[in-house]
Amino acid sequence: MSDFYDEENQDIYHIRTHAAGPRGELPLTPAMLINRPSGDLFGMTMNAGIGWNPDELDRDEVLLVSTLGGIRGADGKPIALALHQGHYELDVQLRAAAEEIHAGKALPYAVYVSDPCDGRTQGTLGMFDSLPYRNDASMVMRRLIRSLPNTKAVIGVATCDKGLPATMMALASQHDRAVVLVPGGS
Repeated sequence: MSDFYDEENQDIYHIRTHAAGPRGELPLTPAMLINRPSGDLFGMTMNAGIGWNPDELDRDEVLLVSTLGGIRGADGKPIALALHQGHYELDVQLRAAAEEIHAGKALPYAVYVSDPCDGRTQGTLGMFDSLPYRNDASMVMRRLIRSLPNTKAVIGVATCDKGLPATMMALASQHDRAVVLVPGGS
């Protein structure tokens, strides 16, 4: 019998499938329903569904793009390791930026495209992925930016010798948006 089956613990079969939805109403107007892309309205429903205040959903959008990697606990200790320490602590800068964006009455979004460590891949075939990563990551970042079509600004928070240039290349391609690049440290 499988190690995953536990005859003694029948609680695993009691799964919560229903819960109250988010409170509030989407800030929809007749003009929005007629003139805005359906993706805007769909996005608002998703944002409300994950818990964002519906009254704040029609604000200017600002996208944070980062090479963040790993998962840090509230105490700063790793829950999941990053490939290198350079991108491991970017969450501190991203959180501060998101809080300032929100305080400025805009709507912060955050996406991540982490990066490899060529030091970790020394002497292996992984070295062949190190430099090409920069171009691949930049393309993915550009695609992520495009997937939030109404964003007014993009802030890149990146680090290291591949992630920082990848982010810079992605930001440089944004001719119709304000952009800022924040170097992460290492």
